[in-house]
This record gives sequence, structure tokens and C-alpha cells, in this order.
Amino acid sequence: MLVGLHAGVATAVVLYMLILGLWGLASALRGAGVTESYRGALVIGEALTIAQALIGVLLVIGGYRPHDALHFLYGVLVPLIIPFAYGLVRAQPPRRAALYYGIATLFIVGLAIRAVVTGR
Repeated sequence: MLVGLHAGVATAVVLYMLILGLWGLASALRGAGVTESYRGALVIGEALTIAQALIGVLLVIGGYRPHDALHFLYGVLVPLIIPFAYGLVRAQPPRRAALYYGIATLFIVGLAIRAVVTGR
């Protein structure tokens, strides 16, 4: 049951972060910057990545192992990207902050796809 949940949340992370990435890049191109709605969506995305990592920990405790140990690296890195980006954007103008968040969330998409590939 947890294996299926882990796979489903992985798909949700990829799709949600793709949407956030495109939203962030579009905001930067429009010069709109980071809105409260976007910040809230980032918090939800971060909660999703943390939930995914916790499900992974439960799977490991239950005796499951990914196909490739590199999966653990991706599982640790993904939840750290948005807080890292937050540290970078605090002193940036709003337009640049949206650009950084857009890039960061698209980077998460790449890491999450790699995690799916190494987890099978």
C-alpha cells in the first residue's frame, strides 16, 4: 500500500512542481514577481516533498529498498531545494525571486524524475 502511495505522490510532486516552475517563469517574464498565492503554492509543494520523503522513510523501515541507492540522495535533496531557494531570494527584487523559484521548482522536477527512475 505504501509503495503505491509513494509512487502516486512522486507523480504529484513532478506535476505540481512543473506547474510551479512554469508559473514562476511566467511571473518573472511578466515582471509580476512572487505573489502571496505563489508563496502559498510553494509551501504546499514543500509539504508535498516532505510527505514524500516521510513515506520513503516508512518504506525503508518496512524493509523496502530502491533499485539504486542513488534514490536516497534524491529523496534527501528534493525537500531542501525550496528552502535553499528561499535563502537566495530573500534579498532579491520580486522579478528575480520569481525567476529563481521557477528555476528551483523545475530543478525539483528533474530530481523527482530521476528519483522515480532510480527507485524502480
